[in-house]
Amino acid sequence: MKKLLTIVGIFGCVALSQAQSYDANLDPFQEVPPHNTPGYGSADLTLSGTTLSITASTGIYADLLAGATVVRLQDAAVGANGPTVFTLTLDTPGNTSGTFSGSGTLTAGQITDLNAGNLYLNIADSVFPSGEIRGQIAAVPEPSTLALVASGSLALLAKRRGKA
Repeated sequence: MKKLLTIVGIFGCVALSQAQSYDANLDPFQEVPPHNTPGYGSADLTLSGTTLSITASTGIYADLLAGATVVRLQDAAVGANGPTVFTLTLDTPGNTSGTFSGSGTLTAGQITDLNAGNLYLNIADSVFPSGEIRGQIAAVPEPSTLALVASGSLALLAKRRGKA
């Protein structure tokens, strides 16, 4: 049993040392105040160390009322507006649909906010200069983390059955 717990602990350390994945689904209803527009978007994000990055193939937006002017990572909880942490690159600036990419460095406090769901992406245009669509960033459970939880649960179950 000690060997099993040691193996589970090692896998847990390996899982925690890997990059963490996040995603955001952007829409006008998350804006503060909310908008009634057809715009939407999504992004997959990765945190490696203190660098949060978004790749062009996974940062998309569409159906904005005007051409996009800026994509910002901002710091605030759901229902509140917050300061800009850093801006991202519009790969197709001025278009109502396109992609975005980029990366920036987060402070320890911003990483805490990220893990608490208090960072968001915001895409602005000339109709809504403070943002037409917004999406809070949420952690995506990694398969290795799920496997670790399952392994630990099975180990506890086996231990309890052995005592019964």
